[in-house]
Amino acid sequence: MARVEAAEALVDVLDREGVRHVFGVPGGPVLGLCDAISRHPRISLVLTKHEQAAAYAAFGSALATGQMGVCLATLGPGATNLLAGLPVARVEAVPVLAITGQVQLSGMARGAHQDASGWYGTPDQKAMFGGTCKQTELCTLASSLPDLARRAIRAATSDRQGPVHVSIPSGLLHETIDYSPLDPKQYRLMENCAVDKGAAARVARALSEAKAPAILLGGRAIRPACGPAVRALADAFGIALCADLASKSVVDEHHPNYLGCIGVLGHKAAENFLKKTADLILSVGQSFDEISTLGWDPAFAERRSLIQLDSIGEEIGKAFPVSDASVGHLPALLEAICEAHPTLSQERLVGRQQRLAEELRRNPIFSSVEMVSDKVPMLPQRVMADLTAAVPEDAVVLSDSSKWARWLGRFFCAREGQIFSAHDYEPMGWAVAAALGVQAARPDTPVICLSGDGAFLMAALEVSTAVDHSLPIVWMVMNDGRLGIIHDLQRTLFGGRVCGTTFNTPNLPAFAQSLGADGAVVESPGALVSALSAAITAKRPTILDIRFDVEEIPALRPRSLLVTKGMGLPNPTPGPETIRTLFKLMKER
Repeated sequence: MARVEAAEALVDVLDREGVRHVFGVPGGPVLGLCDAISRHPRISLVLTKHEQAAAYAAFGSALATGQMGVCLATLGPGATNLLAGLPVARVEAVPVLAITGQVQLSGMARGAHQDASGWYGTPDQKAMFGGTCKQTELCTLASSLPDLARRAIRAATSDRQGPVHVSIPSGLLHETIDYSPLDPKQYRLMENCAVDKGAAARVARALSEAKAPAILLGGRAIRPACGPAVRALADAFGIALCADLASKSVVDEHHPNYLGCIGVLGHKAAENFLKKTADLILSVGQSFDEISTLGWDPAFAERRSLIQLDSIGEEIGKAFPVSDASVGHLPALLEAICEAHPTLSQERLVGRQQRLAEELRRNPIFSSVEMVSDKVPMLPQRVMADLTAAVPEDAVVLSDSSKWARWLGRFFCAREGQIFSAHDYEPMGWAVAAALGVQAARPDTPVICLSGDGAFLMAALEVSTAVDHSLPIVWMVMNDGRLGIIHDLQRTLFGGRVCGTTFNTPNLPAFAQSLGADGAVVESPGALVSALSAAITAKRPTILDIRFDVEEIPALRPRSLLVTKGMGLPNPTPGPETIRTLFKLMKER
């Protein structure tokens, strides 16, 4: 036991958890913590331009490392700004520790500056965070801060992981306390690798007896990574592989068993096989969200067995009835299934492989005339083909909330572990800032953020943060001067009328240069390959202004119109936009 400042004890707790970056904006009540970080040899503070961006950056850091991300803000306005960036971590089940200040204990309910204790018309900071985080606590004794922090970390990293919040009143960080260091394994479970062997045997038997089994991957198949175990099952037993946007790149999409993504802009091969051919679907960490399932299409469970594997028990049967299920450590569970799976005859294995090859022959997933088009302005499909050719195999691509996430899912052929997304919540601009956390955590990895210009502008000043901290991120900004998905919906559903979905995009290369970053315009087929290569080689923050054909309409899956109807939106209004959309849709049938 030693006598140290409470701030030093808190930093030591973070250090032992492997935290190397804290993202945030300082303020008076947390200056003691900032000072302790400045004196620590392994942890650094990354000053973001906005607290919401700090939360997204912590989220990105957690995605990149598999460990807890940490963000920091002062009290009151700083805390509420930080709060806005935390729901994505809650929905995506990613551990983030949010630390905020609070007024001194003696100043609560007495008019202290920026009081957020909930008294006499002040905002209730604890209640606000309580509605978003798994756990929120107000520290009232400096001596209890280390245990309080460990309790919060235990909550963030257990069961359904997510964000937690600790509020520290002004002055407590500077107090001297008795502190006994603990390793994380002394106060929390480091990893739960429990597997139900009986369930694994049942699932293995069901897979072996199925005529045309398929694995449907979901977002929770990414953390911890299920790719190697899924690959082993697919290779050994000829099982089809399908994904949604949340799980894109769990497996290398060049794999011969991969049939593509499901969802609004999904692949025909995946949809056909899952809904028409497969007699058994093994879902792995799948949320069965509205967009991926095209309004919860009952075909996912009708006339076939649906077996659900997940790391979270309450997800079982949430959307569809299941024929069997198991909860546990997904990679270990898949490995146990593979070990228990009876050997298939060569004839049956070849038959399964031929069925998959025939499906891909009829409905190729990364092949279309649009992808090789030399049309100017560029078609989005060609942009994705050029990105596939240009991006290094070890690069990370963050897919922001936009129509481009759908183009990416449909036309970008990803390597294993290459895509980071937040598909189940999708706040606009999250990836623009989360790229900071990813790049800080993986300094030798090329990090590329793919974003529409509307989403990019929500967090564009974080390019300056990248310049300040020498983070060589490349932002690919799809420049169309509109909020793409919503603009398209307005034109299709409201007779071509639009409202509040168009804007003037600034001169992005000049904007980049004003912040100390590099910038370039990409507007011709093939130019992205050289532009991206140059940006990665330069190792400087760079904005690539991508010009494309803004009138190109995505080829939606046939049930997509039911999704908008289910959301309470009106039926399409007759007009040229509707005709073009329906023509594309019918062409895809």
